[in-house]
Amino acid sequence: MRQGVCRLLIHFISGLKKTRIMALKKTFENQDGVTANGYYRAREVGTHYEKNKDAPMDLAATFVVELFDYDTGKPVDNVRIEREGQPPTTWKPEGIGVYILALEDMEPVQNLIVKAYEHLKALPEFSGATDC
Repeated sequence: MRQGVCRLLIHFISGLKKTRIMALKKTFENQDGVTANGYYRAREVGTHYEKNKDAPMDLAATFVVELFDYDTGKPVDNVRIEREGQPPTTWKPEGIGVYILALEDMEPVQNLIVKAYEHLKALPEFSGATDC
């Protein structure tokens, strides 16, 4: 599952015009042990860019995967299960959570970084700043 979601993110950040994949459909076992159709989607896609002077670049992406019941559209999340005479447990559907994807080159986020610097140079507090 994780590789499939990583492939989705790579397609997403490489350019939305290149792909129409915006979710993954996969069966999952619900808290009652019944197999159901799941709709997995990536949200809160963000990048981490760190580049100090004369240091190597650190570039990564993070995203959250959430699950919906494909047939009802209802969100599927962690469920606290309490049974008489037993300690409470938490059921968590497989595949949901936060994922980190190491990016090997600048290409997927280059435009965001360029836009960030262009925005800064347009602000009064950065008047006269130059690229270096």
